[in-house]
Amino acid sequence: MDPLFIQNSVLSLVLGFLVGLQREMHTIYSHKTQDFGGARTFSMIALFGYLSSWLTSYIPYFFLIAAGATALLLIAAYIVNSISSPEKGSTTETAALVTFVIGAMLNFTLPVFPVFIAIMVLFLLNIKDKVQEYQQTITKQDLGAAILFLVMTFVILPILPDRAIDPMGLVNLHRIWIMVVLVAGISFFGYIAIRLLGSTHGIGLAGLFGGLVSSTAVAMSMARRVHENGFLTKNLAIGISLASSMMLIRAGVEIWVINPELLHPFILPIALGSLCGYGYIGMLYLTSKREDIPQNIEFKNPFDLKEALIMGLLFGATLALIALANRYVGDSGVYAVAAVSGIADVDAIVLSLSSLAKNGLSSATAHYAILIAILANTVAKAALVFFLGKMELFRFVFMYYLISVGVFTATVLIMFP
Repeated sequence: MDPLFIQNSVLSLVLGFLVGLQREMHTIYSHKTQDFGGARTFSMIALFGYLSSWLTSYIPYFFLIAAGATALLLIAAYIVNSISSPEKGSTTETAALVTFVIGAMLNFTLPVFPVFIAIMVLFLLNIKDKVQEYQQTITKQDLGAAILFLVMTFVILPILPDRAIDPMGLVNLHRIWIMVVLVAGISFFGYIAIRLLGSTHGIGLAGLFGGLVSSTAVAMSMARRVHENGFLTKNLAIGISLASSMMLIRAGVEIWVINPELLHPFILPIALGSLCGYGYIGMLYLTSKREDIPQNIEFKNPFDLKEALIMGLLFGATLALIALANRYVGDSGVYAVAAVSGIADVDAIVLSLSSLAKNGLSSATAHYAILIAILANTVAKAALVFFLGKMELFRFVFMYYLISVGVFTATVLIMFP
């Protein structure tokens, strides 16, 4: 007998058994009445899928007939079960149909593909409770934002011309929109993480994921909260520091995406600055009361059309200013633009410099301008904590900036004398 036939027959039984077992266990733990089928039924369905595809080589159209018969059987099972149970869903029948296809795939492809599909099916079937929980957390606006992100990335970006559209060669819509998608994508990830995990689970969690959205917003919110919860000053300092720690990592990711060659000299400074900063945060954690307080920080969803257009204008203006400064004023003009832009936002200036370093701007100028922007943004956040919080909180946060950003700066200056 053909060993391949034996292997695929056994594998189809195993894959079908696993999917059916998941359905059986779900029925038991959900305290529901017996569903369409369990482990044995699904095993037979998967085996039938493989055998019907195998027999097609000897009996033309046998697979099509078998697939149609299986579909009719599952439809009939759904109708019967839905009559007895009005709240009956169609997940089990749909899973059975996919199991039939998984069995059939064994005859047409390498085993790794049906095994992969079976694993994905098991994963999807097993996260029902989590999906229902997330459905209550994610709003209609969040879903609309996700759809807008897909449109911005896969519809708008491909049709924008990848060339300058103005006589001075300053405005490249394709390059600008790449920056918009990148920054909004990182922010959207942090926003969704907070929506799903919640920021009420602890100050540290709110700070870490909030830093992906806006470390400035985290610093402002937590600095104000110290007046209400002065005994948790260290905890709030940890949250602000964790949010700020994402600035170096985020800048590194943005440079890598736009201009990987520009990142190489920054890898060691970012690594050392982050490690030293996290070491200080760890010390704060060990000496803190380790208590959590509800820390709801209001973040705007980073995706709506108006925000995307404003962000695009910001990036376009930053690109044009740096290009003009470099062309007519020189390095000093680029550094001035970096300092002013960095006070409000690091993303625009980092991405603009990374892009222009591929098109005329010297790498050394880009490196120092990025450093200036990061320092300007750090000073701005420290000032917010000083004016909105208390002196004790400012001392803890300032020490983090001194260690993390200080090590980063010193390493950059050593590597670029």
